[in-house]
Amino acid sequence: MFFRRTNVLTTVITVEFSLLLVELILLIVTVILLVMNLREEKGRQDLIKEVGRATKVLTRQEYFNEVIRSYHDAKKSIFGCVTGSPPDGEEEGEMIDTIVKHIRDLTKEGVKITFMIPKFTDRLHIGYRYSQAGAEVFYNNCALVNDARYMVIDDRFVLIGVPEKVGENEPTKKGYRIPSIGISAIIREHYDQCANSKFTATYEEYVKEIIQEMKRIKPELDFEPVARELQIPIGELKRIDTLNITPKPTLKVNI
Repeated sequence: MFFRRTNVLTTVITVEFSLLLVELILLIVTVILLVMNLREEKGRQDLIKEVGRATKVLTRQEYFNEVIRSYHDAKKSIFGCVTGSPPDGEEEGEMIDTIVKHIRDLTKEGVKITFMIPKFTDRLHIGYRYSQAGAEVFYNNCALVNDARYMVIDDRFVLIGVPEKVGENEPTKKGYRIPSIGISAIIREHYDQCANSKFTATYEEYVKEIIQEMKRIKPELDFEPVARELQIPIGELKRIDTLNITPKPTLKVNI
């Protein structure tokens, strides 16, 4: 009788242990499947991001191709409003290098190139690059400057860049080329109004304005941190500092 009860108890314990063991195995399998599912989900998200990034590059590449095409077609003049944002990454840096090369080549051939850029200090690097290449660069926060990116070639063709979403810092998504003398004339009128505004400053005037503002704060100005902040060579800042320029009226400069 005793042994029979012992065997029953042992059987019960064995069954309970087996059930616990099965539950443990199932729990381990569940955890493994959960981890695998999380990894797959992360992989899918990474894939979606990569596809989205590739699509963005393609559409922005289309706009860049239109810009280069416009430079090739220019015979007399190019003017336009651009964001002037510093390049973000190696690819954008290479695009800027290509544009600078075309500006330099065209100005040597006698093509007049002028750009209007929003008046923010982080846009001075591009202004420096373009002006060094031979373009005339102006700064003003005109209404159409911040969100619209446009170029007019020979007063005959218009290239309009459409941002991905509203905002002057948003990258351009795609470009549209419009052959229209009428539209070119309308944009020319707006551009000339901005260029002739008393608040519009040339590249050199804007840099001079910043230097004078900094000197009011600290008369013995150290050009090194200013050059680093503006991404303009120290020698260029010192050159502009010696120019006899009266800065245009403007709001307080913050850098």
